[in-house]
Amino acid sequence: MDKGTIRWIPDAEVSLCRACGLLFDWVRRKHHCRYVHVQKWRNLELNRGTNESRNIKTLGHVFCDLCTQFRCLIREDKILTSPEKRYLSVNAFNPQRVCEPCYKLLLPDQAVLCETSSNAVQPNSISESGSKRFLNSPYSFTLREEIRKAAYSVKNFMYDGVIKDQSIPLPLVTNAKGIAFLTVLKAGFVVTGRVGTGLVIAKLPDGSWSAPSAIATAGIGWGAQIGGGVTDFVIILNTRSAVDTFCAQGQINMGAELGVAAGPLGRVAAGAMEAGIALRPGGIAPCYSYSHSKGLFIGISIEGSIVVARPDVNREFYGKSVTAAELLSGQERRPVAAQPLYDALLAATQSPANGMNRDTFLASNTSNSSSSPSASQSHRQSMPAPSSVAL
Repeated sequence: MDKGTIRWIPDAEVSLCRACGLLFDWVRRKHHCRYVHVQKWRNLELNRGTNESRNIKTLGHVFCDLCTQFRCLIREDKILTSPEKRYLSVNAFNPQRVCEPCYKLLLPDQAVLCETSSNAVQPNSISESGSKRFLNSPYSFTLREEIRKAAYSVKNFMYDGVIKDQSIPLPLVTNAKGIAFLTVLKAGFVVTGRVGTGLVIAKLPDGSWSAPSAIATAGIGWGAQIGGGVTDFVIILNTRSAVDTFCAQGQINMGAELGVAAGPLGRVAAGAMEAGIALRPGGIAPCYSYSHSKGLFIGISIEGSIVVARPDVNREFYGKSVTAAELLSGQERRPVAAQPLYDALLAATQSPANGMNRDTFLASNTSNSSSSPSASQSHRQSMPAPSSVAL
């Protein structure tokens, strides 16, 4: 595309939407279509009895929110940008705002562009050293960043952890139906607020992990409390119904719709689970929550949290609209950009440091059981008692 032939319509020159003709105001905002087909607008102007676009190859026309509600992936050399604001770079891997005629024109190319030009198919990586792995941001705007945060949480909670012998037991990870990752900021005095973002993945029938789906959480609390801090959560989803809860549209009330218990830790818990010893009355809880906090928060509060899907973040990542149910059921292909998370989970399930070496424990447990009838009882007594938790 010859950039010298582009006529980008400045906002100051426009007072009406190009498509619907409605007046712009503080509610009806101005947006440029990022792609314009030459012949389409030339014919439109000729039909109106004008020739204003006859000698101009491309136009950056201005529309209202409703008339540019469509998003499409566009080849980088076909994306229109403001010549006055070249410092505002446009990410060619993100779906761009377009008008309805351009959307219909671009629609046939979207399947190919999603496979070649979306954020999901771009390489992603994490730093294996440094302090970044312990400093997850409580709010991220992209699923690529959420994937990096989740991979760091796997490293911190499941192996090579921040606290020796306090990792998530290996059997919980290998038998999990899904895992949710969240980083939450909590702050306040008497009345507190919480907000955070993360992702959820599900275990597929073939044993592999699904494509990730972006989630967010928010909540309020009150009580004798003061301070602030950031907390990383890893929530092990032990049942398929727990995974299905994240597939549903709408919000999830943690603790009400989805029961969450504090998860057991360390080698003793891992060994007991390998030996088939019950961790709690009634068996394993639907979800186990693990957390690591940074900051200072003092007091006791009554809290409640909701978790919602982030369809806009998913659309920006995959290049198209896709539901959480489609992602967690395996209908969407595993993205290349999620490989750091898959690699971290694979390393976690193969790491002897996670809980303990299973073969060694089982051999020692069998020997101890034959010589002491009370071996199982001693394991039960040494287990930490799970309690209800609030995000």
